Amino acid sequence: MSKLIQRFGINEHIILSVVAVAIGLMVGYGAIVFRLLIESFQFIFMQSGRENVAEIVKELPWWQVLIMPIVGGAIVGPLIHFVFPSSRGDGVPEVMKSLALHGGKLAVRDGLGKTLSCSLSIGCGASVGREGPVVHLGATLAAWIGSFMPLSNSHMRTIIGCGAAAGIAASFNAPIAGVMFALEVILADYGLATFSPIVLSAVIATVIARMHLGDFPAFIVPTYTLVSVWEIPAYVGLGLLCGLTGILFMISLFKAEDLFHPIKIPIYLKPIIGGAALGLIALVYPEIMGVGYDVMNHALLEEMAATTMIALIFAKIIATSVALGSGFTGGVFTPSLFLGAMVGGSFGSIAHSLFPSISAGPGAYTLVGMGAMAASVLGAPIASILILFELTGDYRIMLALMVASIVATLLINQIYHESVYTQTLKRKKIDLRQGREANLLRNISVASIMRNNFETIDESINIRQFKEMLKSSRDDNFIVIDSQGHCNKTISLQDFRRIFEDGGFDDLAMIRDIPSQPPITISSQDTLYQAQLYFQNHNVEQLYVVNPDNPALIIGLISNHDMIRAYNMALLNQTKIHD
Repeated sequence: MSKLIQRFGINEHIILSVVAVAIGLMVGYGAIVFRLLIESFQFIFMQSGRENVAEIVKELPWWQVLIMPIVGGAIVGPLIHFVFPSSRGDGVPEVMKSLALHGGKLAVRDGLGKTLSCSLSIGCGASVGREGPVVHLGATLAAWIGSFMPLSNSHMRTIIGCGAAAGIAASFNAPIAGVMFALEVILADYGLATFSPIVLSAVIATVIARMHLGDFPAFIVPTYTLVSVWEIPAYVGLGLLCGLTGILFMISLFKAEDLFHPIKIPIYLKPIIGGAALGLIALVYPEIMGVGYDVMNHALLEEMAATTMIALIFAKIIATSVALGSGFTGGVFTPSLFLGAMVGGSFGSIAHSLFPSISAGPGAYTLVGMGAMAASVLGAPIASILILFELTGDYRIMLALMVASIVATLLINQIYHESVYTQTLKRKKIDLRQGREANLLRNISVASIMRNNFETIDESINIRQFKEMLKSSRDDNFIVIDSQGHCNKTISLQDFRRIFEDGGFDDLAMIRDIPSQPPITISSQDTLYQAQLYFQNHNVEQLYVVNPDNPALIIGLISNHDMIRAYNMALLNQTKIHD
């Protein structure tokens, strides 16, 4: 970018701002197309494109409720497996991974595939959200625009943040929330140079969405206030309950993945099983289908019984876990809001019945529960508080919302230690807290860089025979094998010279008689991150690679130099050419 600046004499922030506006325009229209796709698929499956999915499902015959997600799963599975194989999952972790490991490179095909598969998943009734895929779509479109420019790594990160913020802003009519989500979750960077372009993208995308979809808050919220300071302990309790429910939700999400993984059928057929389970749950609780905005509105308006909301907590957890675990595509933000609404509404009903004079109605607790649950599950309390403020257009309950959100987030950090996004990445051996260097090493396998051309010597040969071998060898370390071909030790020239310099035992002493340490070995399935720890902990320059199924069989070796060279190559491949 510096060449462009020098050629035209333009400040780099102006160039980034122009790019940010272009991203906002493109992502704004992309989010509109995404919404239209969801409505189109919903019309195909339910003969209605309205958002009150629960009411629509209640009017459908039972067999249609059962078969909709099954047919949807039968389409989504092959679509992802054969056409868009990189489009699985939520979308947000993929963007975070791209920034951590690949310099923000994202394939347009993957973004479009996730948009199509998510809209189909939601349209057939799968219990997933749309925010993850729309973030992925926005980041993908931003990365595509950035691919035509000679951007540095930091500038590429900024425009990826622009795309993510624009996606959230256009999808939820919430520009401030989009900005904070990008800064807090995607980039973890609040610098002014990053902030300004992201704000521009979010504002432009919001304007585009409002032009075509209208300027309406996502939820209908009556006026709620903090009735008494004595309510603060109740909101602390609600925050604790939301934190515990968030932990249960995340455990269920990943447990469902683990349960579906070993099922002995093709992976593209597993969404059919998930769809069948969703259909059965929906026969009893139709509220779990789709994103559930209409159900949350009923809870906010205090139109739901506490017993129903308690039942829906568990039904929604199971439904979302089954949907994502079996292979449907979608986000977890909206399901988190749904769970928070049900937890808050049921908690508020009980609190208000016990202390009617000093507590607000269940609707206030519903609103606070939504923010607290999203904050704890996403690991983004600031973004979640602002998202709820913009989605509802109400700030009068903000004090309670802030208290509950922070309590819920602290509880999850203390017990579970991860958000749903960071845990998803950790299951893929990516730990954002350890930095880019560790993550690069985690993505390089030992097997990919090990050398196979190493020398072995039989333990039964004598020292004279070994000396003859040394005349034609270039190695300084040798693997000693026994009669069965297994390694029991290694010897170095230093070990050899220390004992047999005088040559008086050349015909009597055998290689097996040379004292040495057992070899430091590592499995071929391990990563260079683990190899780095071995090098540091054992203070060696070389590791021997063994077969994971037969640890006594050495199949290669790697040196510290090999690891450094592989890291440098990965770093070079990740970083785009500067200027």
